[in-house]
Amino acid sequence: MQVESKKKTLKLGEILLNMGFITETELKLALEEQTRTGEKLGEILLRLGLVTEEEISYAIAHQAGVEFINLEEVIINPAVIKLVPYNVARENKVVPITTDGKSIVVAIQDPFNFKAIDTIEQITGLRVIVKVAREEQILRTIENLYGLHVSSDEDFEANIREAIRIQQLGAEVAPIANIVNLIVLKGIQLDATDIHIEPSDKVSRIRYRVDGVLHPIYTIPRRLHPSIVTRIKIMSNLDIGEQRIPQDGGFNFQLGMKNINIRVSTYPTPYGESVVLRILERTNIILGLEKLGLSQEKLVKIKNLIQKPFGIIVVCGPTGSGKTTTLNSILLELNSLEKNIMTIEDPIEYRLPLIKQSQVNEKAGFTFANALRSILRHDPDVILVGEMRDRETAELAFQASLTGHLVLTTIHANTAIQAIPRLLNLGVDPYIMSVGLIAIIGQRLVRRVCENCKVAQPVDISLVKKFGLEKYFAKDENEFVGRGCSHCFHTGYRGRTGIFEILEITEEVRELIQRGAPLHEIETVVKYETMLEDGIKKVKQGVTNLSEVLRVIG
Repeated sequence: MQVESKKKTLKLGEILLNMGFITETELKLALEEQTRTGEKLGEILLRLGLVTEEEISYAIAHQAGVEFINLEEVIINPAVIKLVPYNVARENKVVPITTDGKSIVVAIQDPFNFKAIDTIEQITGLRVIVKVAREEQILRTIENLYGLHVSSDEDFEANIREAIRIQQLGAEVAPIANIVNLIVLKGIQLDATDIHIEPSDKVSRIRYRVDGVLHPIYTIPRRLHPSIVTRIKIMSNLDIGEQRIPQDGGFNFQLGMKNINIRVSTYPTPYGESVVLRILERTNIILGLEKLGLSQEKLVKIKNLIQKPFGIIVVCGPTGSGKTTTLNSILLELNSLEKNIMTIEDPIEYRLPLIKQSQVNEKAGFTFANALRSILRHDPDVILVGEMRDRETAELAFQASLTGHLVLTTIHANTAIQAIPRLLNLGVDPYIMSVGLIAIIGQRLVRRVCENCKVAQPVDISLVKKFGLEKYFAKDENEFVGRGCSHCFHTGYRGRTGIFEILEITEEVRELIQRGAPLHEIETVVKYETMLEDGIKKVKQGVTNLSEVLRVIG
């Protein structure tokens, strides 16, 4: 278990006092009351109203040397619920949060309840990693989670059969509602980014995008498709009578105490409306520059670049390459009470503390450009513009970068250097661009080789020769590949990491941009490690393999 020592080093009262939650007089009063009643000190302090439950929990976590968490901000993976029965969770006041197959993370009110921790270890066979949460949150989360009946594929099939049985009777919606809930739960369980509900002439397929690849999971009878679409439209406040044009909306899905934002898009086809659900908050997303897959050299470089007081940093790559995660990790690095950080996004994918975030609303006229104008009147230090889509937004962003603001943004370009002509094509003035631009970060996401089934084998020499990579690989050099197992959908991959390139705008590059030099001339003077080279390093480290790197580089 994570709590290594069963000896409490500091007494709870001392910790509360050191943290400034109580005074010496209040502690003395509580200790006198404890002598009289024999109650626990924390219970006395709560009863007297001298501390809050959250302050007690925070102090207990500090006492145990573990993390205190707010369960309202934690996304729980439904798959982990099956590992801990309801009665065990309820009796021991423990919420299972996630597992990697070797350990299980749990939230508990008392980290010194070693009997409860030992029980979880014995039941699951996993090492227990303890986090502390408020008792009231734990109890409510347990009831919410287990009340969902986070279920198996057999439950899904049972609801399908029930929906077909009663469909002719009309008006009965419970099985359809259950089916939609189970479709979403499965996506959260799989850590999917998107759920595709696609009609055909005889059946509807439900596919889940996991690690960037679509996996067919369910097939449902065609006759149920309209009812499922209607249910999703009702949840998303869409027009159920309109089936001829695409619609966009969304809904919140409650899992435990956390509301998970689901973005919904419909599209008409000859067989009915196709629906895509995008899960905007997922269980495996962890923000932070150190967690993106950056090499130590690139990590230091980005940390230095973002400390500049003004200028613009552009992150480029195709849709789904992790640009938003990188930008939000930069915001977390910059975040402080001393800085006014504001964003305009479409949509808001991560809720960040202290940061003023806004979402584009095209119908209301709240575009990137209009929002950026408003942001500039609010004295920001750092501005995040979700995407530069048009000339007006690009010009405003670069003007902001020249007037004392650090601007972070994204653009669709295949490589860092190709972002330069892309910006010029948007209509940005070459001089303004050369002066305002700090750096361009290019990135992709590659799948990690599954740790559960990875084996070593010689690098595919045909790929090495085809792409002219002989200088990177020694003869008979090995790489790791996954054989395929149930843990990775038999793909050999599980999870993703980033590969990056960072193009710093040097004085030499500025001069070339200003005089409108062609791209091939700029390419002759820039020197940086490309995404391909970064990917090859990760192949040699056993993180991914060559075929995967070449797949995403294209």
